[in-house]
Amino acid sequence: MNTRNVNLDLIKCLACIGVVGLHSVGMVHYTIYYLCGISVPLFFMVNGYLMFSKDSLSCSYALRKIGALLRVVLCWNLLIMLPVLLFRHKLVNPLSLCAKSLFQQGYLWHFWFLGSFMILDLLAPLLHRLLHRKMPALLITCGFFMVLCISISMLSMYRGYSIQMYVPQTLRLWTWLFYYLFGALCADLQVSKKLRLPLWSHGLAVILLAVLNNFCIKKVGLYLVHSRLADLFYDNLTSIAWYTVTFLFLLRLPLAREKTRALITSFATLTMGIYILHPVLLAGINVVFVPSAVSDAVALWGLLLVLSGILSYLIGKIPLVNLLIHL
Repeated sequence: MNTRNVNLDLIKCLACIGVVGLHSVGMVHYTIYYLCGISVPLFFMVNGYLMFSKDSLSCSYALRKIGALLRVVLCWNLLIMLPVLLFRHKLVNPLSLCAKSLFQQGYLWHFWFLGSFMILDLLAPLLHRLLHRKMPALLITCGFFMVLCISISMLSMYRGYSIQMYVPQTLRLWTWLFYYLFGALCADLQVSKKLRLPLWSHGLAVILLAVLNNFCIKKVGLYLVHSRLADLFYDNLTSIAWYTVTFLFLLRLPLAREKTRALITSFATLTMGIYILHPVLLAGINVVFVPSAVSDAVALWGLLLVLSGILSYLIGKIPLVNLLIHL
């Protein structure tokens, strides 16, 4: 029987915390903003690792996952219709709302992430069949998408604007496929178990790469591509280096204490709910309060984590209603 990989749970927890920071702190503090930018690639790497940890991956399994994601998207868009009708006196088509949310528009714009996962889940059985346990093919395919990411990033710098900004995040598949396949590569090769680099040296590399990447993307955004949105830098060489080295470091962390493992696993079960709920709560809070100082933004970050975590826990305890946040 497969045991639960608590290190993957830890990565999900940290990525979840980072996503909330990405949306709550934002450009109030660019260093925090860009540090939190690692969160989205981490989620794709975790998903790739989990998919390629399976000995087989059927089309029916992938379709069930897609169906569960669609259920969440549809249910939340149906719920959104009520306050829109009550407060804005506007009746909207729920299917239109769903389509918009999957392409980063409308009230539930953050569901673009679920849209990308649906596409990857659709591709997953084919990728698994072609690449699972086939090291040369997996390495070449992952390397191809990495080169494509870096090439697009370099071309953006050369042209003076970000090419990625013209493609909805949902459809930036070259980026998501690279991180997904890197996670798959880590699962197939069990890289974290084979690395001989001392853990302290690996941790130091993570810190140095974080500083280097933060410096580089600030300069690139300001002087080369003339945009400072974090999602436009996922293809940068320094970002790729920091994200992948950090992912491997977190996979290697020793998590032996039972209390620590239990706490991580418990929080990991709330991450989907926190992801869904925090932008809804943020929109409500922003009606009366928009942070301008760093201290206020960090406080808002903590408040959103606590509130969305509590709500996620409570919703998870209610039969049927828990389907709103559980896949």
